[in-house]
Amino acid sequence: MKISSAMGLVGRAGGRAGLGMAAKVGAASALVLLAQTAATSTAAGGALGEAREIAAQGADKEAIARAFVALVNDVNEESVKKFESEYRSPKNKVALAERVKRLESMQKDFGKLTIEETIPGGASSLTMVCKDTKGRNVVLEFMFDEASGGKMEGAMVSVGGDEVRPKSVDGTERAKIVEDACSALEKGYVFPELGKKMAEHVRGKMKAGAYDAMTSDGALARALTADFRSISKDGHLHVAVQPKQDRVKTQGEESNDFAGTEEMMRKDNYAFRKVELLEGNIGYIRFDLFIDHPGARKAADAAIALVKNADAIIFDMRYNGGGTPKFIQYITSYLFDEKTHLNDMVDRDGKIVEEYWTLPEIASDAKVASTPVYVLTSSHSFSGAEEFTYNLKNLKRATIVGETTGGGAHPVRGQRLNDRVVIGIPFMRAQNPITKTNWEGTGVEPDVKVSSLEALEKALELARSKRASR
Repeated sequence: MKISSAMGLVGRAGGRAGLGMAAKVGAASALVLLAQTAATSTAAGGALGEAREIAAQGADKEAIARAFVALVNDVNEESVKKFESEYRSPKNKVALAERVKRLESMQKDFGKLTIEETIPGGASSLTMVCKDTKGRNVVLEFMFDEASGGKMEGAMVSVGGDEVRPKSVDGTERAKIVEDACSALEKGYVFPELGKKMAEHVRGKMKAGAYDAMTSDGALARALTADFRSISKDGHLHVAVQPKQDRVKTQGEESNDFAGTEEMMRKDNYAFRKVELLEGNIGYIRFDLFIDHPGARKAADAAIALVKNADAIIFDMRYNGGGTPKFIQYITSYLFDEKTHLNDMVDRDGKIVEEYWTLPEIASDAKVASTPVYVLTSSHSFSGAEEFTYNLKNLKRATIVGETTGGGAHPVRGQRLNDRVVIGIPFMRAQNPITKTNWEGTGVEPDVKVSSLEALEKALELARSKRASR
């Protein structure tokens, strides 16, 4: 199974899955994790110690990637902490426990990884092809932060058969991919003039030979993504490898597919991670994607039911990378008694083509319309998570606590460039009915600004203080 992600769970490896997600999953492949850690220690000995010693000689990208593979093979919290203190990009602020949990999940799924091939990808990326214990190909696409001296920013993981391995491209294929991507942006990008500027920029780089060294489709896709974004600053826009068997879908279909098949979505509990009553009768709900699926709606119903009698409710969006507006609409409908206008979608001609209002189907006795709400944010909260937050902030329905969010407000539509490469084109923009704008490029500013790692404690303090003052 393969996932081509328009969004890393943390960091913008290949964009972010957001409003009308650009991420697709087909029958061929497995999981995307932004493992923002590469770790090991000399105390571990063997391959781990050797890789770390090489990496220490100057943030060597291949050595750091090898160290990461060694860590996945033998996850250890202390070695994660030790390595990250030297080699993790400061852009990544996810809690250590969360990172360790992701690495442990990878180790459990893969068993032992054996490195088969390393493919350079330019100044800020590298691809490593491995085999896992089950004989599957595991392709790790590493991203490095040049601003921090080449430290590791993240890694996107694709798992499956031969279809997930990078494919070489010759000059003719490369030229066609570049031109077709430019043409697609000119015809479909949400801001026509900006689409033309991106196309002109990349065509100029192509003419200057900037892509001649990109001998694999994966490396070319990453380079194009970076170059298009250098002009647009659009975190949703991406070019990615997605074999043809993973059908490119329209906005209405693709949002359900990020979590995969029915069985994968069910096992993942529709991205709901934790629902509980915290000390002081404060409800806490964390889910990491907005998935429009009957199972996700049932999970939301159960979550709200559990916290219905709480004195306050905290929604944790710190790890949420986005999703479909329809599920944002659904869960937000619990928070209002009256029909409320939440958001609009505007096309490239400036016309409102979709309006989102709270839904009448939520029974009034199931709602929590008078319960104080707090939303936790991080710099990695993106797209749909931002819409949820932005809507509630401007409707003065929630207090936002944490960090400024990532800044992505453009739904994405996939378009195939060949049988392996697709481009995710932002083709609409969100428009809030109150502000008449959105959070693209700026993010959502919290009401109470604190580190994302301190956001939960701060929200609890605020909620308890408000309850005591009643």
